[in-house]
Amino acid sequence: MSLQPPSVKLGQLVEGGLAPAIMAIVERGVQHRPALASSLTGEIELCFEERYPPVRVVFGERIVLVEDGAAAAPDLRIDGSLADQISLMVAPLLGGVPSPINSRGRAALGMVAGGRVRIEGRIGLMRQFLRVIRI
Repeated sequence: MSLQPPSVKLGQLVEGGLAPAIMAIVERGVQHRPALASSLTGEIELCFEERYPPVRVVFGERIVLVEDGAAAAPDLRIDGSLADQISLMVAPLLGGVPSPINSRGRAALGMVAGGRVRIEGRIGLMRQFLRVIRI
């Protein structure tokens, strides 16, 4: 019996927001990795240096909600430019973190180490989130 992935739903939208684009990335990951997505719980806020509103992603038991707007008290907050956050999504992973063996992975690690991408909150949740959404 195959595992039924959680449903991915689009919540509140703000003009000029990125929630629909982030939803497409999350939905693809949930469909490709249903077991990982089903085991993930938590609230994640993606904040962008550009003038985009933050995106809130909530992984629940059966539903993943993606919407524009700030989270009140997220379990994980990722701050950085849109381009840098996309680089994290496409970096090859090793144990849920960008792989130092690959040049794209080293570049992503460098962005975090250099402070271009800032991560606050549950690092384990970050590792799980990257594993689910990786492109």
